[in-house]
Amino acid sequence: MVTTVQVKEETLKALRQIKGRKRLSSYDEVIVLLIKDAIKPGKSMYGTFGRKTMEEILEGLRDEEDRI
Repeated sequence: MVTTVQVKEETLKALRQIKGRKRLSSYDEVIVLLIKDAIKPGKSMYGTFGRKTMEEILEGLRDEEDRI
């Protein structure tokens, strides 16, 4: 099914730029690309703590007197 979508001139200009830059053949491909980008999972945090062990990361998070 094909449908018509109304967008402002500024939005159309942006869609044209993306279409050209990404070498896409239709505005539908541009919209699908933008949707996929918007819903993809967040960036991985792998490696954030470097090569520390779990014990090193957790060390000092809680004082002895905090424990019950």
